[in-house]
Amino acid sequence: MRELRPRFCGLAGLLVFGLMVFGVQNRAQASPPDREGEICEVGTVASYIGTTCALPPAVYHWISYSCTSTPSKICDRLGRNGSEIHMRRDPNGPNTLLLGGTDKWNVKAGESVNIMIRGTVYGATGNLTWPHFHEQRAATGDGFEENITTVECGENCISGQGMSAFRCDAGSPEENCVEQHRIAPYQRGRAEFREASPDNPYPFSIEIKLNGGTNGSASLRSLGLHISAFGGGQGRYGRGRRRPF
Repeated sequence: MRELRPRFCGLAGLLVFGLMVFGVQNRAQASPPDREGEICEVGTVASYIGTTCALPPAVYHWISYSCTSTPSKICDRLGRNGSEIHMRRDPNGPNTLLLGGTDKWNVKAGESVNIMIRGTVYGATGNLTWPHFHEQRAATGDGFEENITTVECGENCISGQGMSAFRCDAGSPEENCVEQHRIAPYQRGRAEFREASPDNPYPFSIEIKLNGGTNGSASLRSLGLHISAFGGGQGRYGRGRRRPF
């Protein structure tokens, strides 16, 4: 019996070591690479800055936020790094982020605000970003609201130069200024490009301008940010594509 005890202890040690290795391998396989980030969840622009998140197959890295306004208190009420500008997944569009959910950037005559958010993206093949509005028309008098989302795809751009933009002013069509129940009116703002790799993501920017002019006003509820894969299939760097809307 004494001779068997060392052998038994050795076998037990090997078994424990094997279980530990198996557990580590399983955890490594279950955890996605850090570069893909977590799924984009509820937050604010401030909480997103400096992070990476995904709406598969697209993966976003959020780099910076800037704001200029007249008067300066408009930027102040939007909070440091946009802490009062909300971010969440669109419940009606799994590959879409809603950016805004505020009236703190709305302006009246003599006021203006310009917001710029920058980041990078890979795994996407298109950009279609459309506005959502409050009950009133987005611009009155000589005021205007304009949103410009640009993916810097360079020679890999297929259509639209990577840009999706809509402006509401006195002469703009209704879909640029009044809430729409369907996405169809915004399809003309769609841009497409070849998919970027994780090692060479595309820079992107989101610019929001509201200007009350001399006798008007401008407002915006949120942007539906849809920089993602268009159509079905499996992206080379993605984890499965869904239809965009």
